[in-house]
Amino acid sequence: MIFDFDGFFNPVMNAPTVQSWKAGDGVPISFSLAGDQGLGVIAAGYPQSSQIDCAAPPERDAGTGTSSPKGLEFKRGPGRYKYIWITQAGWAGTCRQLIVKLIDGTYHRANFHFI
Repeated sequence: MIFDFDGFFNPVMNAPTVQSWKAGDGVPISFSLAGDQGLGVIAAGYPQSSQIDCAAPPERDAGTGTSSPKGLEFKRGPGRYKYIWITQAGWAGTCRQLIVKLIDGTYHRANFHFI
């Protein structure tokens, strides 16, 4: 079964857009899967992030695991999943791609230029 993915929602934009974000700040990642599909929807080892070329972001790239203070949550009111991606201050001046792989095998990406 393939989930009915919708997102990422404001303030995050889907790749290939490259958005600016302050390095060291948390990034609120939110998306919908057409209802509560449980908290085990993200594939093991994901989300990941990897450094990318700011001028030519890749469509696919392998990355390293990310962290979030609370992990994945489901907010019943808006029917959305929420994950706070913890970024590093040392990423200032670089670009990174956030990669979210779901257990259905689909990938969802967002590109960031850290300031």
